[in-house]
Amino acid sequence: MLDASTRSFAYSYQFANLRREAGRASYKLLTVQMPAMWEISSDLISALNGVRLCGSVQVIDAAEKLVTAAGDLDLNERKADRFQLQAEAVVAAQKTFLDTCREELFYNARWYQILRKRKEKRFLRQLTVRGVS
Repeated sequence: MLDASTRSFAYSYQFANLRREAGRASYKLLTVQMPAMWEISSDLISALNGVRLCGSVQVIDAAEKLVTAAGDLDLNERKADRFQLQAEAVVAAQKTFLDTCREELFYNARWYQILRKRKEKRFLRQLTVRGVS
């Protein structure tokens, strides 16, 4: 998931900057790059589905937020400051995903499954409360 999101972010960032800086002169190059963008987007969705298949609810939630942040990048944004804020949101989502995965991969104790289930239930209750509010 991290590889796919990093690749997607890097490509999108490069794509948007080239479009903003070079303007119409970049259109031919960017048109040729579109199939690669589609492939990268497909890889990101495949990685998300892989996380959905075997991840815990916390990891799945962080992965979905990461994909949402990556999808929210406006490649047609003309103002560099606005685009930079969007890019920072993707980087923050990647950091959150990574931290969530690190916490989840802590398997030293045998009783981790009991704690993990409690954490999952608490997390799901918090999501429900946030969703209702």
